[in-house]
Amino acid sequence: MCLQCLAMVGETSILGGESGNDYRYPVRMNHTSTQESSLSGSLRAGFTLVEIMAVMMVIAILLSVAAVGIQNIDRGQATTSALSVTEALFDEARSAAVGRGTRARLLIHKELNDSEVIDRERYLSYMCVAVESTNREGDVEGAGWEVITRGTKLPSGVYFSPEESERAAESIGVGKPGTMRIDLPGKDANGADSFKECYYFEFNPEGVCIDGENAGLDPGAAVILISGTRPRDVEEPKLMKNNKVGFVVWRNGRTSIFRSPEQIDLAR
Repeated sequence: MCLQCLAMVGETSILGGESGNDYRYPVRMNHTSTQESSLSGSLRAGFTLVEIMAVMMVIAILLSVAAVGIQNIDRGQATTSALSVTEALFDEARSAAVGRGTRARLLIHKELNDSEVIDRERYLSYMCVAVESTNREGDVEGAGWEVITRGTKLPSGVYFSPEESERAAESIGVGKPGTMRIDLPGKDANGADSFKECYYFEFNPEGVCIDGENAGLDPGAAVILISGTRPRDVEEPKLMKNNKVGFVVWRNGRTSIFRSPEQIDLAR
């Protein structure tokens, strides 16, 4: 082989053989397409303004639904608590009648004058127990009444419903509440005694729940409480979502609780 041919072969080996690639210099990689792909991927991972607003609207709707649910739970708990309190007061009135050998009454504030703070706060939601006072000879006829317990206020938004109570009492065949005026605990806006009109349920000395207007008729009573609102200068509270509870007081003083508002509506 001639020297010129060897020189040509050596040059070809140095330049990369038959492929013609020059291995004497590093090969430059093209990163442009990789960077563009990474950038476009990062942009797709974010949210657009429309998507963010849609998510916020969904969250707002869920919070509104949750708030309504919590309110309903609170109202249900309030009526349940009021029912327990009222039952306990009826039992206390019966115990007072039997223990003292006299008549006892569960009182419910009836008088309403929206200009009087005490009336607004207590209307159909303030209860206490009173007994008929006796003189030294033990004669109870014609004597007055005195409150023997501290007043109890039902949870806010819960009221005694005379209309529902009388309707249920008539359907079941038990007595209805009477009305009376009595000096309740506390003072009015002028500092005078709080002499107010009240509904009452009465127990005789034997512990029998008797009709408020006629002791010889219809022993027992029906007591219905409602959850509602009362606009100013409106006497009857507005029932909210048929949320009502109650019980029947039988002749012997025992009680039977209504299991649902529908059972109250169908009371027989």
